[in-house]
Amino acid sequence: MDRVLSEIDRWFLAKKNEVEVFARNDSRIEGWFKGEMLILLDGLRKKGAVAQYSREANLYSGTKRHQVDFELKIGDAKHLVELKAPCISQAQGTPRNLNFYFSDDNIGLFKDMRKLDTIDGLNRWIIAFIYPRPSERAWTAATARLPQDLSRWRCITKLDRYPDYLFISVWRG
Repeated sequence: MDRVLSEIDRWFLAKKNEVEVFARNDSRIEGWFKGEMLILLDGLRKKGAVAQYSREANLYSGTKRHQVDFELKIGDAKHLVELKAPCISQAQGTPRNLNFYFSDDNIGLFKDMRKLDTIDGLNRWIIAFIYPRPSERAWTAATARLPQDLSRWRCITKLDRYPDYLFISVWRG
């Protein structure tokens, strides 16, 4: 998965113009990020870095069906990946800040963390394309909101390693 994560960084950090336009217009465009991921994953499959991938994979936990943004097979390991695209620019006066996405509702990261926790498998990931990159203070405050039942989830990327227009926050559960 390390190679895939490195390729995700390379791919999306090269999209500075697009991400800045989205932020300037305060647009939540998770679908664009998913589309770009499809193109990237298809290329990685052709190169042999990903054995296979599926979008909107239907997985089951008991009798309950869950849809996961991406299911990847890398070597013999299966990886479940949920994408988020939190726009926190507030450029158009919207109230969406990090706390909006780090909350217990139907939009936030916590919902996806809990969903992935119910599905069997060891490799669970949430990739959040946060644009623009939040301040250290805002990031620290938002991540402190992580509920106790999700305390095993860890962000494995470092805020200060990203440019001001995008933070690719990778969480492993």
